[in-house]
Amino acid sequence: MFRLSLENLLARKFRLFSTSLSVMIGVAFLAGSLVLIDTIGATFDGLFSDIYQDVDVVIRSSETIESDFGDVRGTIDANVLEEVLAVDGVAKADVDVEGYAQVVDINGDPIGNPAQGAPTFGVNWTDVEELNPMVIVEGSAPRRPDEVVIDRSTARQGPFEVGDTITILLQNGPTPFVLSGIATFGDADTALGSSISLFTTDTAFDVLGEPGRVQAVSAVADPGVGQADLRDRVDAALGDGLEVMTGEQLTEENQDAVAQALGFFNTFMLIFAVVALFVAAFIIYNTFSIIVAQRTRELALLRSLGARRTQVLGSVLTEAMLVGLVASAVGIGAGIGVATLLQQLLATFGFDIPAGGVVFKVTTVWISLLVGVLVTVVSAVMPSWRASAVAPMEALRSVNTEDSGGLRWRLISGGSLLAGGVALLAWGFFGESGNRMLLIGLGAASVFLAVAALSPTIVRPFARFAGGPIASLTGISGELAQENTMRNPRRTSTTAAALMIGVGLVVTIAIFAESAKASINTIIDESFIGDLVIDSGAFGSGGLSPQLAEDLNALPEVEAASGVRVGFAEIQGEATTVFGVDPETVDDIVDVGVIEGDISSLGETDLAVHDELAADRGWRLGDRVEVRFAETGAQSFRIAVIFARNELSGNFFVGNPAFEKNFPGVFDFQIYVLRSEGAMPAQTRAAVEAVAADYPNAQVQDLQEFKQAQADQINQLLGLVYALLALAIIIALIGIANTLALSIVERTRELGLLRAVGMTRRQLRATVTWESVMIAIFGTMLGMIVGVFFGFLIVRALRDEGFGQFVFPVSQLLTIAVIAALAGVVAAVRPARRAAKLDILRAIGST
Repeated sequence: MFRLSLENLLARKFRLFSTSLSVMIGVAFLAGSLVLIDTIGATFDGLFSDIYQDVDVVIRSSETIESDFGDVRGTIDANVLEEVLAVDGVAKADVDVEGYAQVVDINGDPIGNPAQGAPTFGVNWTDVEELNPMVIVEGSAPRRPDEVVIDRSTARQGPFEVGDTITILLQNGPTPFVLSGIATFGDADTALGSSISLFTTDTAFDVLGEPGRVQAVSAVADPGVGQADLRDRVDAALGDGLEVMTGEQLTEENQDAVAQALGFFNTFMLIFAVVALFVAAFIIYNTFSIIVAQRTRELALLRSLGARRTQVLGSVLTEAMLVGLVASAVGIGAGIGVATLLQQLLATFGFDIPAGGVVFKVTTVWISLLVGVLVTVVSAVMPSWRASAVAPMEALRSVNTEDSGGLRWRLISGGSLLAGGVALLAWGFFGESGNRMLLIGLGAASVFLAVAALSPTIVRPFARFAGGPIASLTGISGELAQENTMRNPRRTSTTAAALMIGVGLVVTIAIFAESAKASINTIIDESFIGDLVIDSGAFGSGGLSPQLAEDLNALPEVEAASGVRVGFAEIQGEATTVFGVDPETVDDIVDVGVIEGDISSLGETDLAVHDELAADRGWRLGDRVEVRFAETGAQSFRIAVIFARNELSGNFFVGNPAFEKNFPGVFDFQIYVLRSEGAMPAQTRAAVEAVAADYPNAQVQDLQEFKQAQADQINQLLGLVYALLALAIIIALIGIANTLALSIVERTRELGLLRAVGMTRRQLRATVTWESVMIAIFGTMLGMIVGVFFGFLIVRALRDEGFGQFVFPVSQLLTIAVIAALAGVVAAVRPARRAAKLDILRAIGST
């Protein structure tokens, strides 16, 4: 039976290729993602191991706050360095000073995108070689206050050469420096796309942080002293509030940090691999269903010659396994190319991966093979079971491949799946669970399967409705296409289901994106009273010097300019984002809907809280809550303001006095500007732009431009999502072409008879093409229904996050429908040509 399965596949090479292609694409995505993950991990594991191999002990603050950008850690007193050097066993030590620094290129544009990409930061240069991860490749280390060293990647983007005068954006504003040297991070041009500026230690104190405060102290041990031993000695010599760790622990932490930084991207890519394989499963199921139907007489003859049901079942499953093996093997090879493309994609987002060999682990091969074969075999189980049920007497009858699936079973199974899927989605979107993404994924898959199971019940009504105009316009070709679509509802619906998944996801994303844009516009219109926004392109890391807001407030054309800051703290033990505002000006520009209290009175220990959150926690005006900062530790704050609108200010905000007291390195990530009464908009903007011109990262925008900037950020992500979803749609179109091709083989005699009674080649091609178009439109219709449902759920679930607008993008949905119809034409090209080229006499004589 194995030899028979192999001979069947080899005798039908086109079927083998077309069936394997859909699996191959999914496995290629899976293998490529795994290869990239392993390559990045191995590259940075080795890089950090080399860089920190001589660092024995690191001392830093034990105060940390969780944030969306990783743990935020407080600073320590620089005098700790002297205490560390006095510990027996310490050979060398130095301080680590770090802060925001962004280099400006020769065209006056900031290099890097700290809000959406890798960070841009500055550090102090240390002459202790064992503690310095940077290696000078051109020029020399900084020695004077006006000198700086930058990483080679930033120097190339500048482009800069040693000796050039460059501008760096710092807390005190743009500052010129002489480029004394260019360095690499170990052997890499930079660290994961970061832009790094290195100053003398004294300069770093002045421009990066707070004098006398450092991020850490690193030490090298005397010969013969182990890391753990030195750690214990240093720990015993120092006071409370400090964490002492070994160099090995630091290496492992940095390796984990890189893995975490890329975790979202890795998950993102693996999700699309799963989607591609999910779509491929429908194609495999449909393909084997058709194959089994076409081989009914052959399988019946095998049964009549003594083959058992288990042997027939095993034969078909063996074919599926061989298809899965071939497709997975090719997909694994293609995965290396996919990994390279994904690496380039990361680079476009600012995450450069150091050059190195591709890491191809055995586990990647086994996982990819197992998943590819498993998806293929599982998808072929039901067709194989039907094949094994063929009675020997079928060998004496004409082949009957018509659909005979029971309506009642479909309604029961499909309805159960739908109910279960909706329940899982509701739990994932609205319930409290630690596995929300898993619940949403399982719920979405259940809904897709439910719609696929129920859709055969509406194929005939749809074909009558959609096929009517086609038949009227195209005559016999349209009529035959309509009848062929209706002939086997199960096959039509299964073929369309693969397209339904891709279209459904595209429609979901389109609705979410348009609803997000509309919600943002509504928030700006309802909450923003000002005229201009100055955006820094940063959030949580750097931004605009507070001096800019002060300079703007001095302009006669400006009534008020208010900077907004962002930091991270723990409030009553829960990590959260805390915004900082100017109490004297923010209420003139932003309407937060104050219910109780007075924003202008916010002092060093006052907090503003959103009303819904306050109600949930049982807080009232005047209550005291504990707020813990990484820099200053736990503080007692009084609830001084309760407000209703949190879209622009978050759930918590404090006044600048409190922010400056508890957060080091204060920056405004945005500045809101209100023009003076009587000042013309153009006049005010010109005055503001003249002041902001000294700050290259300051983007002056009116409200319309600000709205468009938010939309552009969404569109940038959409471009990536749509490109990846296009692969799922391509797989679905391959499935339509594959089904049509197999259908033509099944209907060879029928097509021959049509040609014999006068149908032209052109009419036959048109018949196959219109059948493909109707299948594509049917799949698109189902996808739109599911996509609208998913989109509504997402927008509804995010209502508390400010997504108050649900937008039904009619123009985009119409565009998707037109593209799907055209795609149906493309998918039918090869099958239509094959049908038109059938030899009439041979076709009539076939069985």
